[in-house]
Amino acid sequence: MRKIDWRLLAFMSFGLAGQIPPVTPTTEEARIFKIFTTQVQQYVRLRKELEASLPAMKQTTQIAKIAENQLELGRKLVQARGNAKQGEIFTSEVAQQFRKIIGNVFRGPKSQMARQTIRPDEPSVGVVGLHINDLSPDDKPSTTMPPTLLNRLPPLPTDLAYRIVGHHFVLKDTRAGLIVDLIPNAIP
Repeated sequence: MRKIDWRLLAFMSFGLAGQIPPVTPTTEEARIFKIFTTQVQQYVRLRKELEASLPAMKQTTQIAKIAENQLELGRKLVQARGNAKQGEIFTSEVAQQFRKIIGNVFRGPKSQMARQTIRPDEPSVGVVGLHINDLSPDDKPSTTMPPTLLNRLPPLPTDLAYRIVGHHFVLKDTRAGLIVDLIPNAIP
């Protein structure tokens, strides 16, 4: 009977699934990611408290009711975070580490793939006017993350997502449709 190399099997299963295995962060990255994760958890706790104060929403497929609930949650978050400023979640130390990781991905050996993922057919567009607590702009080009970048970043809780809008790196609350924080001009 042949001995199975589990590492090879794991590598093959990632390849077959079309996924890139996550990169283990360095000790310094792990320390900084913990700061980021703590800030994200504080935001999520606030959102859950505010969601609990909304009238219970029955499961529905009515887009208008879902949108109304989303807008009300967004209004409550904006009110609760009225003084929120850029850098409260992406603190300067966190933003610096994220910029380093983003730069490595977009300047590294697989940078061409990363660039093709974010908008292969559109010219690079400078987007101005993004602010914390704004509705995430639907009229601006926005992308999900290239897998080569996503596997280097800390995972996010449900209803939060990383986005690229122009050259900005955005943390978006997908349930409320809000910009939670951003790193301006982070995409080279």
